[in-house]
Amino acid sequence: MSEPGADAMRDEIERYESYVEADPENSLLWISLGDLYHRAGRFDNAIACYEKCLLFDEDDLVARSHLANALISQHRFTAAEQVLDSVLRATPDDPVLLHNLGLTRFYQRRWADALDAFRAAHDHGLEDTRNLEYLVYATHHSDDTDGALALARQWLEAAPGPRTEGYVSMLEMDHGDMHAATERAQNVLRQEPDNPDASIVVGTWQIEQQEIDAAIEYFERVIRIEPDSPRGWQSLGMAYLYQRDFPRAIATFEKALTFMPDSATTFLLIGWAQLASKDAVAAERRFRQAIEADRNFGEAHGGLATALIFQNRQQEAREEIKRSLKLDPDGFGAVFANSIFLKLQGKGNMADKMLGRLFEQTPRKGEKPLIDYIQTFVRHEAAKQPGKDGSDGA
Repeated sequence: MSEPGADAMRDEIERYESYVEADPENSLLWISLGDLYHRAGRFDNAIACYEKCLLFDEDDLVARSHLANALISQHRFTAAEQVLDSVLRATPDDPVLLHNLGLTRFYQRRWADALDAFRAAHDHGLEDTRNLEYLVYATHHSDDTDGALALARQWLEAAPGPRTEGYVSMLEMDHGDMHAATERAQNVLRQEPDNPDASIVVGTWQIEQQEIDAAIEYFERVIRIEPDSPRGWQSLGMAYLYQRDFPRAIATFEKALTFMPDSATTFLLIGWAQLASKDAVAAERRFRQAIEADRNFGEAHGGLATALIFQNRQQEAREEIKRSLKLDPDGFGAVFANSIFLKLQGKGNMADKMLGRLFEQTPRKGEKPLIDYIQTFVRHEAAKQPGKDGSDGA
């Protein structure tokens, strides 16, 4: 049945408001009115209706489950999870409730817990493609691109089309198959030119081809379509880094922070951009914020070491290099910091020149420049970022 128009919705709400006024202790009427408010986007009114039912019977499972849906629509995921936990104690096998529980955990970025709930929903008979879709998202965010691709093939079969194909292309890129990802993404864009996921893939490929202006066009398209896309803003910021437009890169990464304020990776990127702008003090502050966001972030310690070296704080830098290598022996930050340390020993007058060409520097002779290490790192980390936001439940 199709949703009523605005006028019909308003009339139906007014009709049910008159019903509950005439029969104020009828829980079914309150739930029906709450559902109408919810569909109309009047979430506070909906919640008040469901809470009214709970005054009559605090164990009303229908009211509780509908209350959880309204809380999800308000993005109050912790509160919704608490309500769903109480309902599932009585009905532990309800697949729709399990799916919605997965949503509350997913948007708290608890990927493993979300996966448990989505899998349980599937195991208990939920065949909704949205559950399969979120299984893909949660697996992807768990940095299991192999598992996510296997699920994505099922999702693509159940929901074929450019939207699903676009996300699969991003998965292929994050899995390391740039050729397959680019080919699929280009096909998607021929069908749907504004597909954001395919645009990210092709834009990233354009950066690898050193076609930075073309890449910027793709990333600008992404943030025009999805202005709250952290990955879109980060990708655009990376393109500006390649252009050595550091003020614009910093401003763009700052914009990304508004959508993921605890992102250690974004703090790291701002730190590197500020260091390349010859502001080692500001860079130090951002690297420390990255460490505060993630104490085990080896690359942030490597970046901090580099910022300290350019402030001639050598002993502190050595300690940060040690911490970085202990946390991530394969990371580029500590190796790069150590190479800068060796190059500057007894040659302090070279510091300003090296900062001016920071991203052209290489960790070791014959290796790729720093900017390419950063790009590779960001591509890997981007898969762990929340990319989909907001849901009204199943």
